[in-house]
This record gives sequence, C-alpha cells and structure tokens, in this order.
Amino acid sequence: MNKKKERLQFYIEPEANRQLDILSDKLGVSKAALVREGVNKVLKEKLPLKDDPAYKIAGLIDENFEGESVAENHDYYLYGEGREDDE
Repeated sequence: MNKKKERLQFYIEPEANRQLDILSDKLGVSKAALVREGVNKVLKEKLPLKDDPAYKIAGLIDENFEGESVAENHDYYLYGEGREDDE
C-alpha cells in the first residue's frame, strides 16, 4: 500500500549523496526510499511521543480562562509561580 507523500527539498553533502548513489544501486531501491527510511528511523528514535513530557499533560488544562491570556501567564499555568498559596 503506497501512502501519499509530500515533496521536500534539502541539501546534503556531496559525499553523502555519492554514498546514497552506491547504496541505492546495490540495494536496487531509490535514494528517496533510503532517505525516507532514514527519516523514519530518526523520528522513532528521537521523538517517542510516550516519553515526551508534553504528551503527558495534554488535555489537563481547564479551557475556561475567562479572558486571561495563557501565553502571558504561562509560568502560572505551568509552574504555579505567583499563586496565592505559594506566598
């Protein structure tokens, strides 16, 4: 099953490109397939959502802020800084 792909353009070092050519020929796959495989490996290694601290807090904040700006008061909401019970 082939999923839709999005176009992405970027630069790589000439030696890396040469090595991709060699590996592509040896394995009989496109360089694009090798790059996609590499990207998927990096994403799985570097970005496991279950270990991301933000993943654990998603949905915990009450959305009824009555006009307060979460961006301006982010320390209060994230760390409790300036709360009355801290003083």
